[in-house]
Amino acid sequence: MQKIRLILALIVAVTAISSASILIVLANAPGPVTAFWRLAFSVFLILILNRSIALPDDVYAIKYPLIAGVALGIHFASWMQSLFYASIAVSTTIVCMDSLFSGLFSTMFGEKPRIGQILGVAIALMGVYMLSGADPTSSPLGVMLALIGAAAGGLYFTIGRIVRNKLDFGTYVTLTYAFATIVTLIISLIYGYKLISYPAKTWICFILLAIIPMILGHTLLNYVLRHMEVLPVTASVIGESVGATILAYLILGQALQPIAYLYMLLILIGIAVTLKS
Repeated sequence: MQKIRLILALIVAVTAISSASILIVLANAPGPVTAFWRLAFSVFLILILNRSIALPDDVYAIKYPLIAGVALGIHFASWMQSLFYASIAVSTTIVCMDSLFSGLFSTMFGEKPRIGQILGVAIALMGVYMLSGADPTSSPLGVMLALIGAAAGGLYFTIGRIVRNKLDFGTYVTLTYAFATIVTLIISLIYGYKLISYPAKTWICFILLAIIPMILGHTLLNYVLRHMEVLPVTASVIGESVGATILAYLILGQALQPIAYLYMLLILIGIAVTLKS
């Protein structure tokens, strides 16, 4: 029964985060600024919903949400900025390579991936690689920013797994999002981006980013990571690239070549193989 609940939570989370790239493009604000407000509103909502959050007794345990928060802040800031230099399909598929990085990082903490999981991720990443070539107009800068986001995201997911017995869920999520908020604020200030004076549509997108892909997406993923290994969870997140590509076509009219949809099917097959393992 618990396995069914976890799978359903994964489905909801991946569906929720698939909307992120659309909302980011519609917000039309610099990536680090969008990341800052997405995280700031998320922390505000969590504090309203869960007032029992307290600092851990072991002060050294704060290092986990600190590392995860820095990684998450870099992940959001770089990936969101990449959407201005690459199509949604290319950007999201490349950033979904965080499954590869999380697999590498998790081995450093004792998790040994199974052969079936490695095969599934390899199939999915092959689909990601092929899909990323479906839009030759994307610039190298966009690809590089998305790749940086993937590496940072891999570290973020890995920490979320290893911290499960060290911090309670609510405290970890709140502290991680708070540290990530600070990171994105610093990045925004360094680049001289304005933090306010945006139109109403942009603020609506900021709030929706906090509610849908953050609270319903990332928070659920962090919950699932408490009960499942890193690799199958992050492999499922690869499904974001498929959902985002479909939404980009339906909402923004960003169409891909027909062969790209076969690549997306390959990604889904890889996810299925990983989860079955």
